[in-house]
Amino acid sequence: MWVSSDELNAKKTACHTRNVESNREFAHSDIVASFVHNRPKNLSELTFERHGKAGRKKAPILSVKGGISEKVVEMGQDVNCLDEGFDFAVAIVDTTTGLATYRPARLYSFESKYSEDVEKLLNADKKSLSGDNFSEDFSISAEKWAEKRRQLTSNFGSSKKIKMDEAAQRRTINQETLDEMRKTAFASNSNVEDSEDVKLEDITMMAKATSSILPKAVQSELAKDIYPISLFIEDVEVEAVEQIAVELMELKKKSKKALIEAGIPDCVTLIMYNETVPKRAAAYLLLATMCEMLGKMGKQRQMLRKEMAELKMPDVLRQKVQSQFFGESTAEKGYTGRGAERIRLNVTDYDRFVAHTLALALTLAPEHKVPLTPFQQVVGMQPSKLEKMFQALGADLLRLDVHTAQTLRSLRAAVLLKPPSLEQKGPRKIIRR
Repeated sequence: MWVSSDELNAKKTACHTRNVESNREFAHSDIVASFVHNRPKNLSELTFERHGKAGRKKAPILSVKGGISEKVVEMGQDVNCLDEGFDFAVAIVDTTTGLATYRPARLYSFESKYSEDVEKLLNADKKSLSGDNFSEDFSISAEKWAEKRRQLTSNFGSSKKIKMDEAAQRRTINQETLDEMRKTAFASNSNVEDSEDVKLEDITMMAKATSSILPKAVQSELAKDIYPISLFIEDVEVEAVEQIAVELMELKKKSKKALIEAGIPDCVTLIMYNETVPKRAAAYLLLATMCEMLGKMGKQRQMLRKEMAELKMPDVLRQKVQSQFFGESTAEKGYTGRGAERIRLNVTDYDRFVAHTLALALTLAPEHKVPLTPFQQVVGMQPSKLEKMFQALGADLLRLDVHTAQTLRSLRAAVLLKPPSLEQKGPRKIIRR
């Protein structure tokens, strides 16, 4: 369609006239500013700057002059509610006569916005795309995200999170570590053996997996030799606590109340009997120490360092348990750093501690029968998890008769009859006796 020059000039004049009328309408309207993120400190010094021209569909953008920083600007956009059937107005009321005068108004909502290029943000209504480069890659890699998370952790994270982050950074293998390994271990031929000298049983993947939580069981016909006492306590430690163990057995002959007053947990008194062998008597003392610690720790797997020092059991056994199971423990003083120091075990060490305690109880108990309920109350585990722990140790679960249940204070018990089978699959059934 061809348009003459006169018609084109007429259209330009009409368009210019509409823009002038729209600008005039905008100029005669009052501006009401609403700040979303903050509140202006001094209204008399507040100065606005207009960007762009007013049109029929879109009002110009306003900004506060003298912003917060070079890359943050207070940007205001018109809140248009014409589609909802109403507009904004300012009411000026004369306090003497009470007459109100209404003036048209435009509501502008101001927000603090960040941009690398503030001018580009303010002139966003322009249709010039000459400065945009769509082929540029603005994505962020996973390494940069991880670095940002580490920075946030170092600035605002707790002491535990910071320690975990530092440990992860120490385990990271970077290019410098690889270069050093190539110069030393990888470059030497002494580490390479002939294929003829390598035997099948020497390959780690061909060996059967062993648990790092459960104690090592002995394939024996007798239940007392599956977890021998020498696995838990040494002869030197037996000699150190022999006198205390003999006195403990003397208290056992008197009454159960005397044992409890001496610090022996109630679950240990249920499976104790008069023992004349010093090694087994010392093992009962070790079991009491382990149960006392587990009772203090509870479900949170932690205890005060002050409580650790105030345990009633001998220091020799307490230090033995600490060195064996508390090697990877962490000491915490709370978020403020002013609370009492607590010793906390991780989940793996705590499960290993519980497994060794239950294995020692199965070895020392009469008929190798351990009641579930008293030990579940001391350990603080869920009953299902405690049952799985007993089954992993090779014990069978059985229901007790009325008389035995009253004596052991439990409806069920775990009994050790044979070593755990590595090929066993699925849960064991509860035996009725």
